[in-house]
Formats: sequence, structure tokens, C-alpha cells
Amino acid sequence: MEQKIKKWREFWGVEKYSPYVTMHLEMSNARSGIYLSTVIIGLEIWMILSVIYNYITERTIRSASWIVNHMVSYVLLLILGICLLVYSIKRMQGAKISHFTGVWIRTSFALVGMAFGMYIAFLDYAKGEQVLTFTTMSVFILCLIGWRPIVSFFVLTTACVVFYFVCDSKVPATYATQVNLFTFWIAMLMAAVSCFRQKLVWARKDEALENANAILQKRSRTDELTELYNQAYFRNHVPEILADSDVNISKKVFLYVDVEHFKGFNGRYGYERGNEFLKSIAGSLKEEFPDALICRVSADKFVLFADDVDVPKKLEKIKEKVLSVESEVKMGLKVGGYKTRDRKYPTDIAIDNAHYACLHIKKNYASTYYLYDEQIHTEVHQRQYILNHIDEAIEKGFIVPYYQPVVSSSDGKVSGLEALARWNAPRYGQLMPGLFIPILEEYRLIYQLDRHLMECVCRDIAEAHAKGLKKVPVSLNFSRLDFELCEDLAAEVDSCRKKYNVSQDELLVEVTESALATDSVILHSTMKKLHESGYEIWLDDFGSGFSGLSVLKEYDFDMMKIDLNFLKNFSSNKKVHPILKSIVDMAHSVGMHTLCEGVETQEASDFLKEIGCQMQQGYLFGRPMTKDQFLEEINSGRYILR
Repeated sequence: MEQKIKKWREFWGVEKYSPYVTMHLEMSNARSGIYLSTVIIGLEIWMILSVIYNYITERTIRSASWIVNHMVSYVLLLILGICLLVYSIKRMQGAKISHFTGVWIRTSFALVGMAFGMYIAFLDYAKGEQVLTFTTMSVFILCLIGWRPIVSFFVLTTACVVFYFVCDSKVPATYATQVNLFTFWIAMLMAAVSCFRQKLVWARKDEALENANAILQKRSRTDELTELYNQAYFRNHVPEILADSDVNISKKVFLYVDVEHFKGFNGRYGYERGNEFLKSIAGSLKEEFPDALICRVSADKFVLFADDVDVPKKLEKIKEKVLSVESEVKMGLKVGGYKTRDRKYPTDIAIDNAHYACLHIKKNYASTYYLYDEQIHTEVHQRQYILNHIDEAIEKGFIVPYYQPVVSSSDGKVSGLEALARWNAPRYGQLMPGLFIPILEEYRLIYQLDRHLMECVCRDIAEAHAKGLKKVPVSLNFSRLDFELCEDLAAEVDSCRKKYNVSQDELLVEVTESALATDSVILHSTMKKLHESGYEIWLDDFGSGFSGLSVLKEYDFDMMKIDLNFLKNFSSNKKVHPILKSIVDMAHSVGMHTLCEGVETQEASDFLKEIGCQMQQGYLFGRPMTKDQFLEEINSGRYILR
């Protein structure tokens, strides 16, 4: 029953339409109003001029009352036609005119037009002529302008009934006239309803397309989960803001917001709760920075372009909300900021700078917010320089091996060397490994460095052979990524060794304890292959991580290099002594030789000799040096080879 009522309401047009459909019908009627009013204005001007011309030339003699009645009708309809034209044009141009005004103008025009049509048609009917004026005005008013069907029904029915009785009172209507008028009523009603329904269908189609476009447009510029802007919109819109001369860019700041440990929270409580948390963070950002441009750049990272007003205070409020979440996973908030003075500064680089500032305090628990400064600027440029020039540095020989002596505890003679990379950068001078190695590892380029260093070391050993020097084993450090990124690291090491006629006992392979923290099948099999091929495998930096004891039972090592941190505060911290002795004894008990790094004092050296540590390395015996400097030390007698 309700469905039938709904269909009848739709047919008669008594339902409530959406604002878009109402506006669409309004504009459609305004467009039709221009056509209709233009025709009516033209006809009425022609009729007025015709009456005046006939009156002056006396071609047709009319009574004064006839002329007055007709001229009043023509002028009134002309005035309403002009009103309708002016209104319709202004409406099409986007003028803000009330809906009621439009309805009043169209209704007035329709009523006068229908009355005019009935009056002229009545005069024609009385003379036995066709009632075309009534028919024409009905078509004009009911079909060109889209009235709701219920309105068309009442207007048309009233007009036909009134017209019939007025005409019948003058000249009794025949049966044929009654049938014709009834047929006209049906035809006009169907035409009026059809015209309105057609306009309504188009209005709803346009609304559907508009809604679809709005959804697509929204999706193209917003993040579906948080409804914040996405990166594309952010990157496109920020330059527009910066280009506005009224915007004081010195008062603006880019903020890179990182929610710490969110992945752990997501994994612990599931995506649904994780999504709710992210939406709450998005809400907090909008609440604290209501005028900012905010976007989500990844799962738990956001970027803002905001006013630089009370930023630390606002971020602390957001951090409090993050910390207040009941969770077994301890989350936090880190934010980096960047301020630009250049209106044309690239948005991507500004975001990166804010990101670098955020990374700068990732390990500082107490800090929440850090603004990009000169220190970070230098680090960023060095970082970019390293990534952009690693190939050039290898090709042109800017990266070279430095050698640090390894001495025997028993007699102080040099028993080996460790090869360490040094980068002589034309722009920055010598870059230390602590700067460029972590960056190359992060971007998975470390294998290029280590492969180059292996080539240089083998070439230097070959040159030493040519000079008749004693064999001095050289140890090479390999990263965990070397084992993963090289197709067959063992084969590459062997190939390079053979290329320069270097024996297996002259090339030692060092693997850091941290590299063994993750169980890697490739790493394990490659180390086994190298060991079986005759290469010594050294465990580097033992004690620097948490996996030291477990790796001893999983891998076979020839040498344990005890991390240099054990010798810090050697003289004042007596706990170091028994710990070092235990490590040395344990290594010997599992068949490993021992070497201690970071030896800087004679006291430490004597103690290591006393507890049975077989080899030592540190500034006490020499800093890393070039091959030429090492040869000079040999020639001077400072170093004696075993």
C-alpha cells in the first residue's frame, strides 16, 4: 500500500525533491522562460503595432472598447513577458533571487496568459472560428515551463471548465465541441506531465552524476579512512597557499607527525581498533589545528601545513591523547617541523625536511617536537651527497681502504690488518664510516661499497707480493645485506681472490654479531660455504648486542672480536676484568681464538695478555692508515710482521 501511495505521489509530483533537483528544475524553467518570454514579447509587440497601424490607416474599424480591451491585454502580457525574461536571464547568470520570486513571476505570467488565451479564443468562438489562441497559450504555459503534474492538472482543468461554460453561455456547445475540448484536456495534461517528468528524469540523472563526481573528487583528494587530504592534494594545494602574497609564510610551518609503535598496536589489537585509533588522531589534529592543511602520508604518519602558533603546546595535547590509549603497546608521538622563507620552495622537499627533523629525535624519549636546523641541514645534504655520489666515488677511487694493525699479545708483532673504508669526498673531505655506512645499508647499497673494498684489498695484497713483503692477513667486514643482495657472495669472494692470486689465509671474513640477529638461511649457508673453502670466519663486535651467546652455538667461528665497549673505563670499573676473563675463557672452551678491540692503554693490554687474549687492536698500536703509511711504519721499524 505504501509503495502504491509513493508511486502516486511521484506521478503527481507532490513529493519533496532534493535541493539539487529543485535547483535543476528552477534553472530548466529559467531557460524555458527565456524562450517563452522572447516569443510572447515578439508576438505582443507585433499585435500592439498591428492594432495601432490598423487604427491609423482605418483598414479595420474597431470600437473604442475593443481597442482598449485588447491593448490592455497585449500590454499586460508584454510587461509580464519582459519580467519573465529579465528574471530568467538573471537566474541563468547566477543571480541570487528567491525561489518564491520566480514562482510568483511564472504564476502571474501563466494566469494572465491563460486568461488572455481564453478571452481571445472566446471572441473567435463567438464568431464561429477556431479557438487557437487558447490552445497555443496552453501549450506555451504548460509545456515549456515545467509545472508539477498536480499544478498542471488544476490549472488546465480549471481553464478548460471556465472556458467551456463561458463559450457555452454565448453559443451553446455541440457534442463535437465537448468531445474536442475533452480530448484537448487529456492531450494537454499528458503533454504537461510528460514534459515535467522528462525534466525531472534529467535532473535526477544530473544529480546522480554530480554525486558520483563529488565522491570521485573527494576520493581523489582525501584519505578514505581519516577523511583528511591525501598527499596529492596536499602537494598541489600548498604551493597555491604559498603563492598568495597575503599569506605570511614566516608564520607557517610544515609538521611531520609520526605515531610511534603503531604497528605493534595494530598487530596486537587488529586493524579495526587500529583504524579507530587513526581516526581519533586525525580528529585530534583537526581539533588542535583547525585552519591547517592536513594530510595522511602513510599508516601512522601525517603532514600539516599550519600556523606556527603554540605548536609545542598543541602537540603535547595530542601526545597526551596518544599516551592515554589503554594498550599493552606503549605508543608515543614524534614531530618534526620545517619553516621555509621561499614561496616557491618545493613542497616535497619541505615535507622531507620536516621528516628529517622528526627522525632526529626518534631515539630521544623526552622530546616530542624538533624544528629543522643547520645541523640537520648539513646531515641531510651529506646524506644526499652520499646516495648521489657512491657510484662516482667507487669509479674514481675516492673510497679507499685504510688498514688498522692487529698485534699478537705475546710479542707485539703485527699478525694481521683490518680493512676499513674511508671516503675522500671532494666536497666534504674525509667522510667517516659511521656516517656513510648506515646510509648505504638503509638504501641497500652497502654491497657496492664492500665489493669495491674487497677488490682494493686484493689488489693491495697483490702489490705487497710483488714487493716481496711477508704475508699479512687482512680481514674484511661484510654486512648482512651483502649475503642477501649478492647472488653468491662466496663465489664473488673466491673469484676476486683468484683474480689477484691471493691465498685463502690472506683474506679473512668478518661478520658482526648484529648481522646474525635474524635467522637467515642464505647467510648461514654462505658462511658455511666460505668456511669449507678455507676462509677464516671472524665474529665481530661480540657483546655489542643481545644474541652473542646464541650465535656461538649456531655458527662456526675461528676468531671472536670482543667489542671495544668492554674496555671503556677499564681502570675505574673493576667489573670489566672478570667479565673479560670469562669471555676469553668461554671462547677458548669452544675452540675460538680471541681478539679485543679498542685497546688504548698499556694497562689494558697487559691485562688482556694476562688473561690469555691472543690478539689486540686499538689506538695503542695504531690508528687506521693508508697502505703507504703502513709500509712506512714497517720500514721505520715500528711494526714488525710475524
